Parts: sequence; C-alpha cells; structure tokens
Amino acid sequence: MYKVEKEKVRKFIEKWKPRRVLVEGPPGLFKQVDDVCMTVEKLGTECVKSAMPTFGACLVYEFFPVDAIIHLGHYPYKWWKPKKPTLFLEVPYMRVPKISVPEDLKGKRVQLLASAQHVHALTEIKKEFEKKGVRAEVGGLVLGCDFTNVRRGFDEYIVVAGGMFHAQGLALYLKRSVIKLDPYTDRLEVIDPKKLLMKRYWKVSQASEEETFAIVDGHEGQSREALVEGLKIIANKSSKRVKLYKSLILTKEFLLNLPERVIVIASCPRLAVDDFGDLEEKIVLAPGEARASMLGLERYSFPW
Repeated sequence: MYKVEKEKVRKFIEKWKPRRVLVEGPPGLFKQVDDVCMTVEKLGTECVKSAMPTFGACLVYEFFPVDAIIHLGHYPYKWWKPKKPTLFLEVPYMRVPKISVPEDLKGKRVQLLASAQHVHALTEIKKEFEKKGVRAEVGGLVLGCDFTNVRRGFDEYIVVAGGMFHAQGLALYLKRSVIKLDPYTDRLEVIDPKKLLMKRYWKVSQASEEETFAIVDGHEGQSREALVEGLKIIANKSSKRVKLYKSLILTKEFLLNLPERVIVIASCPRLAVDDFGDLEEKIVLAPGEARASMLGLERYSFPW
C-alpha cells in the first residue's frame, strides 16, 4: 500500500554519484527502508540502513560517514536543510479511506489536513465529504510541531493520520476538539484535548513557582538557537535562572539526572507531552508552555 518512488531514487543517485548512501526512516517504514536500500545497491552504490529513530525531516543524521542521504516518510523541513545531498521520499499510502460521513457534519465548513503519507488523498476525501453536503477545504500538510497550514474559523477540523500524534497536536494547538480520520481503519474519532489541557495548565502553574529552568536543545534541525535565546530573555525578565543542555536523543534517565526540576525541551516540543508528560519527578514543558509559565497562563500556547 505504500508507494516508494524508485525513479526518484535512481535520478538522485545519478545526479550526485555518491559512493555510500544512508537510508533512514521511522520504524513504521523500515520495510520500505530495506526496499530503497536494495534499489540503491542495484545501482552500484553502497547502502547503509540507519537504526537511529527518525521522527521528522528536522532530524537527518548527517554525522554518519556517507556521501548522501535518502530520508523516508517526511517532506523537507521548512526551517532547516541538511548540508549533505538529501532526498526526501514521503512514501504515500495509496489507499484512500472509505468515509461514512456523520449527519452532524452536513452543512458545516470543514478543513481537511493530513500527515505526509496521506496528503495526496485529500482531494478525493474532499469530494466524498462534499457529496454528503459538507463544505470541505483542503488545508494540506500538518507536522507534529508545525500547524501553519491550519486556518482558524472552520466549524470542524479533520486530520487524516494513523495514531493520535497529529490529531492530538492539532487539538492542543487549537485548544479545541478535532476529528481524526484513520486511513487504516476508516474510523472517524473526536479528539477532545480538554483533560490534557487541564493537565498541561497545571504543569505550567507548577513551573511558574520554580526559580531555575533547564533548557534542552538539540542538534541539526532540532538546534534552535534563536528560540533558546528568546526563552533566555524572557526568563531573565521574569527573574528565572536558565541552564542550557544539548542532546541528540532524550531519555527519561537523562531528564531524571538533571538537577533542575523544570525542563524545557526546545529540540522537539512534542517530547514534553508524548514522551515525558507523565514524568512525576520533573515538570517537562514545551517552549510555548515555558513562556506561559513565565508570562502568565493566559499566554499558553502549544507547541511554540
């Protein structure tokens, strides 16, 4: 069901003529990583398969001793580009979901959004909704940390993506419920962020009482120097002290060993909620949440 565009791989190899290529992708696409690697090897180029977890186009492992990189599962990242020649293959999922449109959506204005594997299906999905009397508009791609394609003012927002990651991120960003359309099960599900938002507000309130904040910045596309400097300025005005750390991959053990109770993750804001949101010993915040802890809860924003 996933489409690997081997012709793009061939043209990339012919253009850059690398001796050794790294192929990387998220765990769910490891089978496709293997497929791409076989294509590369048939073209006479050595191929290395990355065993490092790849979460987005913001994290391309350029430090490996290779001449070029093929990155699966994501479109190029807006805010950073790798220095080494890199081919981004989004690997679209070719099946279009079968949609049973609920009666309460008829007549409403709906924006349709999707993760990288399902953006290509949005036009067909729009047609199906419009047949049922829904005024649908294609919004396009959403990332876990970038919702710039989202326009406010719609009655409902529908995210085409597997799992909870993209829909939950959008719900936190908008501070309202959204609808997830699972392209693997064809199910529509309302994602209400109310309980999670209350939990995040509580953590922000707790953080506001602390004097020292740890900021953890990342590497490559997750190195956010301007963001870190901005947080430092706000912290200084709020009489908070800041300690800066750098890390490529974060674990609970690493965070637990930090002496500071409040930890702001600048590298990937989703880690604060998805990976470390239940960490009781520490208060782990995304950058927008850290800003709210210093400037007031009414300034809460997610992710940035």
